[in-house]
Amino acid sequence: MIGATYPFLSKGYLKETGELFYIFLSQGKQVIPKLIAFTPIERGGVKYFNWGFGDLVIDKSTGEYRVDDKVESNNGDVKTVFYTVVSTLADFFDYHPAATVYVSGSNRQRLAVYRRLISRHWPDIEPLYEVKGFLDGKIEVFHAGTDFEYLLISRRKA
Repeated sequence: MIGATYPFLSKGYLKETGELFYIFLSQGKQVIPKLIAFTPIERGGVKYFNWGFGDLVIDKSTGEYRVDDKVESNNGDVKTVFYTVVSTLADFFDYHPAATVYVSGSNRQRLAVYRRLISRHWPDIEPLYEVKGFLDGKIEVFHAGTDFEYLLISRRKA
């Protein structure tokens, strides 16, 4: 399933919170620093890890780094960036084998792209991960083409 990926410049794990993050450079038309982060969240009284991703930018008002998950880089390397992001999932589950990853995308269009990519790579994903979606107030098994509000991914039990 995984094609060529970018190398990680940095990887960090915060034991106190369980947060896990990775930094890499998108190297398409230009070089753009990217950050992938798994951060704990709670939704409906259930704990998940949000799988966030975006450009690493400097906030002009504070001078601090932040993630911009709304920008569309259109850097010409979407497949390599996607494979790099996906490559972190197995590593995440090594740290948190019983966790569930929450995927919402920063907008409906991005979530639709994620659903299409999962559908396209389903034969490789399904043996390793359990994917569910939230729709009409309930969680159900992932089906290609269903317009879920968000996705939940967990490692399949051996």
